[in-house]
Order: sequence, then C-alpha cells, then structure tokens
Amino acid sequence: MPIENDGLAISTTNVLLNVVPTITDAGTNEVAANISDPDHSLNYTCGTTVADFAVSYGAQTNISYVGISGHTAATPDQATIELYDDTLLIDTVTIQRNNNLMFTFAAQDFTNLIVKFITVPNNYQMTVSFIAAGEYLTIAKGQQAGYARNWLTRHTTQRTASTLEVGPISSTQRSKALSGMLSLPNELAVFTEGVWQTFVDFSYDQPFFIKEFKSKPESTYLCYDPSHGFKSHPQTQTLDVITLKFTAFNGLF
Repeated sequence: MPIENDGLAISTTNVLLNVVPTITDAGTNEVAANISDPDHSLNYTCGTTVADFAVSYGAQTNISYVGISGHTAATPDQATIELYDDTLLIDTVTIQRNNNLMFTFAAQDFTNLIVKFITVPNNYQMTVSFIAAGEYLTIAKGQQAGYARNWLTRHTTQRTASTLEVGPISSTQRSKALSGMLSLPNELAVFTEGVWQTFVDFSYDQPFFIKEFKSKPESTYLCYDPSHGFKSHPQTQTLDVITLKFTAFNGLF
C-alpha cells in the first residue's frame, strides 16, 4: 500500500546551469560559477562579515522548484534558509542538520531569484556546492511502502576493533554512497510515453532532486547514475510499471 504523504516531487529541468550568480558576503578568491555546477568537487565558501550569505540569480522564468545540495549551513548550529523573489519571501525552512533541500511551489517568474543562508553565528564561513532551479513533476501517489528513506540515512559506515571479550577498542569511519529505487506500478501509458520520457532524458544529462514530502524541504536527496526500467502492467495495457534506480546524496555524514 502507498505511504500517506503529499506527493513525491522530482526535478525535471535546471535553468541555472552555467549561470553565474551574484554573491552577498563573498569569499576571498572564490568562484561564483561553482554554485551552478553539479560537480560537487567544486563549491563556494562565503566570507565572514555579519551580512547573511546570499546567492542571487537575477530574472528567471517558469520556476517551480529550487534545490540546494552540499551545504554546511547547519554545521555549528541550526540554520535558516530563505528563498526570495527580490524582497518577497517565497519560502523558508529551519534545519538542524545539513540536509539537501528542495523548495517547491506554483510555477512563477522571478525578477531576482535569491537564496539566503542565515547561520548561527551569523558570520559562520559556510560552503555550498550546488543550487538548481526549474520545473518539477509530482507523483501524487507517492512511493510504495518499504522503500529506502534516503533523506534520513547517513553517508557513513563504521568499523570497530574489539577485545577478545568483544568490548569496543577503537573505530574508523568511511563515507559511502546511498542507493535508491522508485517503483511506480500503476502509471498510465500516456504518462510513461510522454512526461516521464522527458524526465528520463534530463536524468541522463544532469543530476536531479527528489523530495519525499512536498511540505518538508529537508526530505530531499540529489540523485545521479539513473537506471530506468519499464514493463507493461500484468492486467491491462493502459498501465505501465516504472522503476528507477539511482545513487543518492543527501548531505548528511
């Protein structure tokens, strides 16, 4: 049976790729274009003034989501991330950990798309790897029960040495990738052959965001290395069974 939620959100476009943002509280010798690049070996570290770190992308049209991946805003303490259209607040979330985030809302044109990070302390020198924006689709039925809740999992494995009496001595930790899978067993064939095919093309071109609960921006992970599967429904040709396997990154270590 499906999990009760308000729909699964999946990004299907990204208009910010290669767009160079304007930075408030700029870091020394940092490259602003890094924030628009999905390569997470690139990032941007802000300055140490008392001004809030803000990333501004100017006018953008037909935007219904903004995704943020690989930030450290909540490292010293909780942080608030705000989304603006110029001076108009669109959405906000306060987080206790460095979860990836995805804001979703009705499609709109922005005169100036701004992501603002409010850290504690306010002059904390935080880092962000990637910001994307564009359109998304909603899977209204959500996901089937028993799937991996990748926004809660850590990218960490631990191995502990023990005494002969199996008491712990010392441990080492290593980072690991997360694996995810969506199973959509009752989708109309017209959806599979239309909207979903557009998403398939995008997923091979750029990483995509998935948000499990539309009302929780922090229930988000960035996905890459997709593997798409399609089968006809065993009882009717008007329905399809869609599967999507991927590697997920949620920002938590």
